[in-house]
Amino acid sequence: MSERIPSTNAMARAGQHVEQCFGNAEASHGGLLFQGHLNGSLHIHHETRAKQHAAQRIIPFPRNEDVVDRYVFAALDRLLPPSPDYQSAALWGLGGSGKTQIALEYAYRRSRDPACSVFWVHADNETTFTQDYKVIAKRLGLADGLDGPELLMAVRERIEASPCWLLILDNADNIAVFGVGRTQSSRDQGQDTEEKQSLYDFVPRGPAGTVLWTSRDKRISGSLVGGRRAINVASMTEGEAKILLETVMCREIAEEESHNTMALLAELDLLPLAVSQAAAYMGRTATPIGEYLSKLKRRIKRWQLLSETEFDRHRRADVSNSVMQTWGISIEHIRQENQMAYNILHSLAFVDNQNIPLELVAKAAEMMARPTRYEKTTSAKSVCIKDQDEHQDEHQDDDDKVLAAVVLLQHFSFLRPRTSGERYGAYEMHKLVQEATQYSLSQEDRRTDQWHFSEVALRAATSLFPETRRELWEECERYLRHAQLAAGWAGLCRGGVEAAALLTRVSDYLYDRGRWGEREPVDLRAYEYRRELLGDKHPDTIWSMAHLAATYLAQGRYEEAEKNYMEVLALQRDVLGDKHPDTIWSMAHLAITYHAQRRHEEAEKNYMEVLALRRDVLGDKHPDTIRSMAHLAATYHTLGRYKEAEKNYMEVLALQRNVLGNKHPDTIRTMADLAATYHNQGRYKEAEKNYMEVLALQRDVLGDKHPDTIRSMAYLAATYHAQGRYKEAEKIKVEVLVLRRNVLGDKHPHTIWSMAHLAITYLAQGRYEEAEKNYMEVLALQRDVLGDKHPNTLQAIHNRARRPEALAIIQDCFQLQRKVLGQAHPSAQRSLRALNLWGPDKKKSSRLITSEL
Repeated sequence: MSERIPSTNAMARAGQHVEQCFGNAEASHGGLLFQGHLNGSLHIHHETRAKQHAAQRIIPFPRNEDVVDRYVFAALDRLLPPSPDYQSAALWGLGGSGKTQIALEYAYRRSRDPACSVFWVHADNETTFTQDYKVIAKRLGLADGLDGPELLMAVRERIEASPCWLLILDNADNIAVFGVGRTQSSRDQGQDTEEKQSLYDFVPRGPAGTVLWTSRDKRISGSLVGGRRAINVASMTEGEAKILLETVMCREIAEEESHNTMALLAELDLLPLAVSQAAAYMGRTATPIGEYLSKLKRRIKRWQLLSETEFDRHRRADVSNSVMQTWGISIEHIRQENQMAYNILHSLAFVDNQNIPLELVAKAAEMMARPTRYEKTTSAKSVCIKDQDEHQDEHQDDDDKVLAAVVLLQHFSFLRPRTSGERYGAYEMHKLVQEATQYSLSQEDRRTDQWHFSEVALRAATSLFPETRRELWEECERYLRHAQLAAGWAGLCRGGVEAAALLTRVSDYLYDRGRWGEREPVDLRAYEYRRELLGDKHPDTIWSMAHLAATYLAQGRYEEAEKNYMEVLALQRDVLGDKHPDTIWSMAHLAITYHAQRRHEEAEKNYMEVLALRRDVLGDKHPDTIRSMAHLAATYHTLGRYKEAEKNYMEVLALQRNVLGNKHPDTIRTMADLAATYHNQGRYKEAEKNYMEVLALQRDVLGDKHPDTIRSMAYLAATYHAQGRYKEAEKIKVEVLVLRRNVLGDKHPHTIWSMAHLAITYLAQGRYEEAEKNYMEVLALQRDVLGDKHPNTLQAIHNRARRPEALAIIQDCFQLQRKVLGQAHPSAQRSLRALNLWGPDKKKSSRLITSEL
């Protein structure tokens, strides 16, 4: 269970983070946790740098100097003539038809204009889209701290501000991520599509710009571009295909070869990818066209002997017959010429086909020499497992061998290099090449090979994906997609346990980045692997359930989190015992869930029990024990027992400085909590001073985008509000609301609270109509999400009161609060004081009510 040590740390951070969302300053600040960006002036967006008007070129591939001038170029020029206005078009068609090569040539032709910026984005999925936007952001000089939707929107706006620009969105095959066809189907499945923005929201549409899409999906016509602005890229003409064949073979076709040439091109369906692969093979091996044609026909005949079911399944996989057969001929030659290249290609079938770092290629080659589970359990060996001649000098430079293998794969059109200016080498595999490789390995007589290569990919990804630390975030992002896909194939090699360990590290990274939506399917997959292979009662399976519960809690899905934690706690008590650290952690997290639901008495009882257990098991100075003291202080704060909270925080802070140091995240967090306690006692200058110090430390240690950093920014805004500095408070609160909508969705409790507290600032400035509008929206959302009797709903009813009917509203709110929370609860007491303050001067009374809130 070696992987459980970092998992425990991640759960510790998750528990502390979520607890802080709802504790401490929560009673007065309304839980202003959000995602965003912060600079020294407390502005969300950094100003773009002055240099930005120079044209930028970000094209990931070198120009194909031998590109065939197809009819499509003329059609594209007609659709996208030089224009000062925004325009878009799409290239759609079968995989391997040359869409990307056409777009690439178009991009280089547009680069002839020295004023035109050209950007290339892989649009396969959200991960590749975001990664390429980060490259663009860096090139454009946008702030390093930008992340998530804020980064995507900043890039969109910066591109739109360019005087002339072209954006290529390549391989947009899954157009659902751009909002096409997703909304209604998702609603039918009970999903809330408003929770997540479509990537289409981040596609530039400003003046003097052009967007060119490529996709396999015909529906792109009429959805993302106009019905008449999509070009169907079909097979080449015979003339175009012949020119491509001659170009790649590096020789002209003799007259006596014409008949065989036309027959070969027909067998290849005039598909550019198949023609290129065949030509690369013939050029590399000096094989005559007639001989290659005979070899291809024999393969096709064998292919047609497959059962109809297999053939249909193959066609549905969108791997064309011509690509499959040319792939087979070429790969057999590669196996004979360079076994390492053969092994690398098959291993890469089980990772992402885009942005493959050279380190991943080299690691896959290295893993070939290590015995797999299959080799350990049987003496049989597949021919594919054999590596380089065992008598070679063991000190020979392995890097040279890997590079030679990669070059060979490039010669056969299996890999192509990226040239985006990254610090590291990276490659891409055509999607059809990868699909053909996967299909070949899926055949009945190659299951052993499939087992082997999927395990090699998993091992390589596991070896390269680091433990999550801020200084390694860039490294984690490089391998994120590869790790997820390699883990997804783990069922082939019975590597689910190892895959679950890898996914747990991926989950920890996504937690640190606050990417809750991406984290959930990772946690689910890890839990499914462990439950299937280890059983429901294995400690690692239980721990995966706890990870999933923490994700639900962070997403504001409190009932699901509570249910999971209750189940986890019962299993841990049964399997591990009451005093095991994991059991105690689950008790603490269940208390955090109660706290999130404003069930403070239950939370306090649990926190007291957890603190006693940790003192007994771990000792007074263990970080977890100190953290439990902070949890208890947070509950005192929320219950309005500020003196007790302050005393506890002072003790916690002294211990943390002694045990963890001044710059540990827990120490800094406690400084922020102490500042919140000062705030609630009306000691605003002390609170402000602490928050400023906390912000400086958090930006240095955690970064601008860490949730703790942003939470402190929100609390500082609340302190400004309390001092009557409404304009400063409003500016930050507006930014908070925008960020929460982007990151968490409109219906997340934190987003709703941000709306409510922005309304309070409007009300304090006498902007009653804006406040009323926000309050009504908040009340509707909270009734929908939380129910009529939830404390936050009652608070929203209270907040809405400002007109003559306010007295009745507050009276109703007070009665509900007294029944649900008890008359002594701080919220009920605030309602009671507001009733006493209500008088004939409505504006004055509104200000008084606001100060009470």
